[in-house]
Amino acid sequence: MFKKNKNKKRMSAVRKNLLPKKTVSKKNMVRLFLVCLVLGSGLMANKWLSSVTIFPVKQVKVEGEFIFLDEENIRKRISKYSVGGFFDLDISELRNQLVTLHWVDDAFVRREWPDKLVIRVVEKKPVAKWNSSGILTAEGHLFYPKNAVISNELVELSGPENRHGYVLSELNKIQSIYYPAGIRVSKLSQNERRSWKMEVDGIEINLGRKEIYKKVENFSVIYAALFKQKMKEIRLMDFRYTNGFSILWKQDVMSELTDKKDLMSNEQNFMTKHFLIGAMKYV
Repeated sequence: MFKKNKNKKRMSAVRKNLLPKKTVSKKNMVRLFLVCLVLGSGLMANKWLSSVTIFPVKQVKVEGEFIFLDEENIRKRISKYSVGGFFDLDISELRNQLVTLHWVDDAFVRREWPDKLVIRVVEKKPVAKWNSSGILTAEGHLFYPKNAVISNELVELSGPENRHGYVLSELNKIQSIYYPAGIRVSKLSQNERRSWKMEVDGIEINLGRKEIYKKVENFSVIYAALFKQKMKEIRLMDFRYTNGFSILWKQDVMSELTDKKDLMSNEQNFMTKHFLIGAMKYV
């Protein structure tokens, strides 16, 4: 009995010695204190640096070459986002506000020590009008600006909805063909039936749906070789024929109008009258 109790005491002592001591060393305590000190100092420093009264933004510089944008409107748009401390300004939000403007292509915002905010704005460059009210950039981006005065020198494009990118790409191909001849397309359109029309020097040109580039090239040669000196006398050219084209002269229309005949029937009569069978032999 006594021996058994003695063994139990020994086993209990061994178990106690095997258990780890739950004590924190002075070294770990110092480390924990230093970590808390650093974190607290960082929070206080961040609050101090973000203080508007200590580091306010005093200057906002707007850079860029503007034709359609107004610098004052840009400043108004970002006014409530550019007020704050030098370090706590939300640069991303400032940029997001700028790129929502119709004529802004891109924007870059940066801080300049100690109190300046520099904003560089890249204005969109229009290359064509789309269906009267839309504007296209060279990249094919379509937007609808309000109360903008757009130059009449821009090419006028038109077509079915969501076809603006395709029509613009076709314009670029046609202009590359015409560039050596110095011909400039002022209007290009595609209707719902995918039939093409264009305008050059005030002349309406029907191209139809097939072999568009061949007809474009034919007009280029005709323009240079046959009609360059008489382009102002032509009202309409029609290339929708297999082996030729037709011409409607302005003088023919005027002479027929003096007889008080219907304009549409006149066009049909004179296009038939001036249809050149085999005219493509010249090209």
